[in-house]
Amino acid sequence: MIIEYAYDFINLGSTLEKKQSYLNAACTAWNIAILNEEQRKKALDLFINQYKAINPDINDTDCVKHDMELLIKEKLRLYPNVKKVIENAKIIYDKGKECIVVASRSEHYKSKS
Repeated sequence: MIIEYAYDFINLGSTLEKKQSYLNAACTAWNIAILNEEQRKKALDLFINQYKAINPDINDTDCVKHDMELLIKEKLRLYPNVKKVIENAKIIYDKGKECIVVASRSEHYKSKS
């Protein structure tokens, strides 16, 4: 599912390290997408604030936020009912090919009455 959902985004990276960074962002967007709409906005704002703290030289995070919003929308479009949390994802080489290994768990939410 991750490959179908974020293949083009991950391949923006020109090195394995950069691809891993894009994969990490795609997994974060996936996890944000499984939240309800109110929680989603808060989680995205938190992500952007943390991104700014980690990358103090980057003043304009509008592109990062835009990319995350697009990934969230794509996850919801492709897999609206999948509520698996991605715990970890890594790009590895296997037999000369890049592969993505993902660890996930099911998330169960109780609806508020």
